[in-house]
Amino acid sequence: MKPDNDLIGYKKFLGKGRKFLPGVIIRKNGQLCFNAGAVNKFELAFFKYAILFISDSENRAAVKFTNNEKESGLIKIQSRPGNFAISCRSFLHRYNVDYSETRTLEFTWMDRSKTAFFRIKDEKDQ
Repeated sequence: MKPDNDLIGYKKFLGKGRKFLPGVIIRKNGQLCFNAGAVNKFELAFFKYAILFISDSENRAAVKFTNNEKESGLIKIQSRPGNFAISCRSFLHRYNVDYSETRTLEFTWMDRSKTAFFRIKDEKDQ
């Protein structure tokens, strides 16, 4: 088959039906999951551990990704095809975060610290 000269320098998009916008999901089972968009864009599959943080106001959370086994507060990342999860039920209980329904949240990524920041509670939850 002859190449289409009008498309020289272009790549075919083969990702129909996939999620590319990075997101973090709080699941009903108490897991914090990062979608394929986040895993791919920020190369999260490279990391073995996560550390959870909560803001002073307790309405924002952060997840720092690391491979440093000497850091305190490490949570082993459960990484399988199509699933990139952190068990955090005790964290959600401690800070009274509602996880009765699965919800997807946007996050801000700080490459320098390899950390995702996101709002964990709505104003109505506080």
